[in-house]
Amino acid sequence: MKKLLIIIFLLIGFSSAFADVKEILVVCSEWNNYTNKDGTGAYWEILKSVYEPVGIKVKTMTMPWKRAVSKTKSKKVDAIVGVYYEANATDFLYPKWHISVEDPVVAIFKKGNITNWHSLGIKSLEGKKVVWIRGYDFNLNLLKGIGAFKQEITKISQGLKLIERGRADVFLDYETDIKHEAMNLNFNLDKDYEIKEAKIGNKLYVAFAKTEKSKDLIGIFDNKMALLSKTGEIEKIYVKWGFGVKKFDKNGAFIRSIGRSGQGPGNVSRVRNRTGHNRNKLD
Repeated sequence: MKKLLIIIFLLIGFSSAFADVKEILVVCSEWNNYTNKDGTGAYWEILKSVYEPVGIKVKTMTMPWKRAVSKTKSKKVDAIVGVYYEANATDFLYPKWHISVEDPVVAIFKKGNITNWHSLGIKSLEGKKVVWIRGYDFNLNLLKGIGAFKQEITKISQGLKLIERGRADVFLDYETDIKHEAMNLNFNLDKDYEIKEAKIGNKLYVAFAKTEKSKDLIGIFDNKMALLSKTGEIEKIYVKWGFGVKKFDKNGAFIRSIGRSGQGPGNVSRVRNRTGHNRNKLD
């Protein structure tokens, strides 16, 4: 009963303290079951669970990652979801709480094409033609110092087809995203391709435009995420959308990953970069 009264008190406090904030516009790339174009998905549902109980309408838009980053930096929208934390970022404001832990970045290539991955890992891509989604900026971090032939592309389907046709050696992306698109294209990943982990997943954040409104929105976000984490609601949302409870590490809420300015989920610099799946998925 005491805990219930505390939660009610906090919610009333949020509603009155931020009465002038009526809505939040959040953007992201379309990541299956994270940020679906129709406004459904785990990320969208978490944000609605944060803001709508205190009277703030959540409006969502999906678009190419690079455009989403640009719109947030230019303050045309309120926030972008699925970015890495950057300690010295000047274009974004960050909450204390992350929203998820991204999937690992993987390298996919035809069997027999990369024979020394086991001994060299990512360095085995030296001299290979490597492609990835525009805006993930893998050339600035994951491939830094590696003399590969590097090319940005626009769609996961494009990357898979380039590998299939021998026009690229390696495609870098998030494991969940690759497997989802491969299923749509009837790619037999087990028979014809190898998938190797290139980078473990980091924590992903909601990055807010640098405005006074964002400071209010961040205050609400951190307080509500603390409550939702305590009740286990966040884990329930991820399970509902087909992800495991490990998509959200509530025990490490304030441990931040430095690197990508971007997306992801695989939801990359995801700022996924996924700054998701930036996947730069800012991670």
